[in-house]
Amino acid sequence: MPKTRTKDKYRVVYSDTQRLELEKEFHYSRYITIRRKAELASILGLSERQVKIWFQNRRAKERKVQRKREEIIQREKLATMVHMQNAAVAAAGGMGGPMCSQPNGGVPLSALMLRVQLCVDSW
Repeated sequence: MPKTRTKDKYRVVYSDTQRLELEKEFHYSRYITIRRKAELASILGLSERQVKIWFQNRRAKERKVQRKREEIIQREKLATMVHMQNAAVAAAGGMGGPMCSQPNGGVPLSALMLRVQLCVDSW
């Protein structure tokens, strides 16, 4: 198992086989039992501490990916909401009648935004 020197610590570079087995175990259970940690360490030629830390790091990576996914979803919702607001304002501005002097047909923009937000939240 190759090791690379970083400052005063060694960083373990896991083999493809080790990573595959650790990933399979992770997909089975995000948290490893003491018994299974000992078994995996023995099978893969790693210390129990390395297995434990690999699982901790893998959970942290999963949380990071999940946060990024949620940010993308929020940005998409916001973009949709802005698009819907623009469409609502344009549609309201095209209405006839005495309220046409205002660009949104007399409907306060905050009311339009609230309607759009309610639509977005109900998805």
